[in-house]
Amino acid sequence: MPKILVIGCGNVGSVGLHKMAQFPEVFSEIHVVSRTLAKCESVRNSILHKTDGNVNLHIHTGNVGDMTYIITLLNEVKPTLVVNWGSPYDNLVVMDACLEYGVNYIDTACYENPDHYGFSYEKQLGKDEAFKKANLLAITGAGFDPGVTNIFSAYARDYIFDTIETIDILDCNGGSKDEKIKFAPNFDPEINLRELILPIKYWENGEWVERGRLMDETAPYFEFDFPEAGVFTPYLLYHEELETISTHIPGLKRIRFWMTFSKSYLTYLRVLYEVGLTRIDPVDYNGTPVVPVKFLKTILPKGEDFNSSYKGKTNIGNIISGTKDGKKKTVYIYNVCSHEDAFNETGGNAIGYTTAIPTVAVAKLVLEGKWKGTGVKNTEDKGFDSKIFLDEMPKTGLSWVIKELNEVPEMLNKEY
Repeated sequence: MPKILVIGCGNVGSVGLHKMAQFPEVFSEIHVVSRTLAKCESVRNSILHKTDGNVNLHIHTGNVGDMTYIITLLNEVKPTLVVNWGSPYDNLVVMDACLEYGVNYIDTACYENPDHYGFSYEKQLGKDEAFKKANLLAITGAGFDPGVTNIFSAYARDYIFDTIETIDILDCNGGSKDEKIKFAPNFDPEINLRELILPIKYWENGEWVERGRLMDETAPYFEFDFPEAGVFTPYLLYHEELETISTHIPGLKRIRFWMTFSKSYLTYLRVLYEVGLTRIDPVDYNGTPVVPVKFLKTILPKGEDFNSSYKGKTNIGNIISGTKDGKKKTVYIYNVCSHEDAFNETGGNAIGYTTAIPTVAVAKLVLEGKWKGTGVKNTEDKGFDSKIFLDEMPKTGLSWVIKELNEVPEMLNKEY
């Protein structure tokens, strides 16, 4: 029977562990490792309650960024699969440990160097040959965006279009927190803020185009009516799936990523940046080195402070244009997720839910032998059947909708 080693017990890990517990026939023995014992115990107690005592988590505490520790843990647990819902800072160490021990690997976000701004799959994909030689599989970016948005693109490539010309990924959080919560990123504040202050980039005609920063008053945006979520304002942003989808879609002319933000959110972001609280270099405070963004992370509200009062829905999807049988074609593929439903089921919110559930679906497919192969791959890889995943995802907890549009919406045809 397969043993699963889960890394991380935050908003995403907590949701994912609750979901795995619903499939004991697949995830028969679940181990979780985190730096924080209390978080693991809280999730274990919740799962015991929700499963009437039938599913118990095996808890480990330690630093998976320490190669010696993670190798020791792997030898102790002897897992069939490692699912990494922890910090992207640790991805390379965990992958190397999986190579040394000999176990397949899945994560949801690409590697970031804690000492430098930016993120890229380059170093993880650079381990492709090593994983092939070891006859092992590593799937990176198996959340929603990246993850499902990649699979939506692959499904369009393989089943809907002859040629894809443009992809616009739209990520809307139409939720509202308790009025007492003035500013709180929806996932790890440190990772979130580091990403949002990067230059805006998108891929067009074989090269990267820069368009300032999200904090600029001139940052590109438009208003859009998101099905079931409502009218919100998505802003142009650089996101990690653009790096790999652009290499897996033959004939693609342009791919962009858009995410919704309120004006007040962007005001907070600009102020935090201008006063130096998004800095990642240590500053001296009374003789003690303090990293401003890490300090900020400790004082910002956490999921447990607002999940129970979170209202509204998310809508994440792709608007894709191209040709089929010599005719122009445009489709909109998306998912809608409720914050309230996510909390009632798992104690998390829709952001964590939409990230964790696809990972669980991918893990199921790998364990059942429906997604297989060797090397390091993203979810849009030709070796994975996108239809199999999209058939599985609703069974795991997330539905999806596909609509044919008459044309690409006017605001997406503008030059930004």
